[in-house]
Order: sequence, then C-alpha cells, then structure tokens
Amino acid sequence: MKRQKLIFLLGLMVVMSLMMSACIQSVSTGEVTPQDSSELQDILDAVANQTPVAPADGTGGNPSAEDSLSQTQTAIAPGLDVPTPEPPVIETPTPSPTPTVVVVMPDLVVPTEYTLRKGEFPWCLARRFNIDPIALLNANGLGQNQILDPGTKLTIPQNAGEYEGDRSRSAHPTTYTVKAGDTFFSIACLYGDVWPEEIAAQNGMEMTDKLTAGSTIDIP
Repeated sequence: MKRQKLIFLLGLMVVMSLMMSACIQSVSTGEVTPQDSSELQDILDAVANQTPVAPADGTGGNPSAEDSLSQTQTAIAPGLDVPTPEPPVIETPTPSPTPTVVVVMPDLVVPTEYTLRKGEFPWCLARRFNIDPIALLNANGLGQNQILDPGTKLTIPQNAGEYEGDRSRSAHPTTYTVKAGDTFFSIACLYGDVWPEEIAAQNGMEMTDKLTAGSTIDIP
C-alpha cells in the first residue's frame, strides 16, 4: 500500500512538472499545441490507471486475509508472540476407598444347661463347647447311640475334661451354600468347633434371621 502511494505521488509530481513546463512553454509561445495536450492527457491517464506493483513473493494481487492479519498483529505488537491456548485439564475423580467391614464376634460362654435344636446332638455340643463327650452323656444318663428329639434339655458339666482329638468335622474358614431346612445351629454342627452365633455374626445377621436355600454364607 505504501509503495502504491509512493508511485502515485511520484506520478503526480511528474504530471505537475509537465504541467508547469507546459504552462511556461505556453506563456513563452502564447499557445498550447494539440500534441502537448495529447501528451498531458496520456500522462494523466497513466497516473489514474496506475497498476499496483506485485509483491516480492510473486503471488500478485491484493494481500490475503492471513497476510493482512499478520501485518495487523505486527503493527499492534511488533515481535510479540501470540500465546497458544492450553488445553483444559480434566481432573480424574479419586475413587472412594472400600470400607473395611469389621466383624465383632459375641462373647461366648459355655452354658450350664442347653436345649437341643433341630439338627443338633450331644456329640455336636461336646465339639462346640470343647468338653469330653462321655462326661456329657454320663451327666444326662444317655447312651452313645441314643437319639434325642429337638427340645430335649441337657445338663452341660462345667468340670468335664476337654474334647480329645480334632473338634472340627469340616475345614474352615470357607463358604457354605444353604440347603432347605438349614439353620445356624445345624450348620454349626456340620463344622463341629464353630458356634452358630459366630456364623451369624460373620455374615452380619441375627440368630433370629432365616436362611434362604441357595444363598451362600461365610464360615469363620
């Protein structure tokens, strides 16, 4: 744009010089020849129709929008780099820690008297209470192979010796799939040395809760 203005000004100066020369010549001769008028008109047309000089890169024509934007940025803040916007930082939510379940086992005391539930028998109680099974049978006047009904009350001797041998009938801890008719008492007898109250507490249940057939429970 500056180069175009410069060319225009130079052309205008040339025209003015020629006009002044023509005027001087006219004054000196007293007339203007057609040839002089024609040459003056050609010069005026040339200045009016001045073609913009092509840019040095050879692209020609008017500057592009990108070049204009670059020139505008340079004019506003020469040598200043326009910062590139940083991408937004996406914070990943921290997962909440899984709460630890603390199982509190009840205080278990060997009773002096016990009422049999369904699925229980004297040898089951001897394993659970860690007492000599023969002493338990003798304290109640029972034979070894005698079958007792649920609801039968038994005296639990407090001075009997400990159970001899392995009290457990099945390995544990493990899981157990509940069968129809199972109770905490009958399942405890399957494992021998675990109390039904311990099984209920391990699974966050109460002794009065009913077990559902097909469900899985933990055995401590």
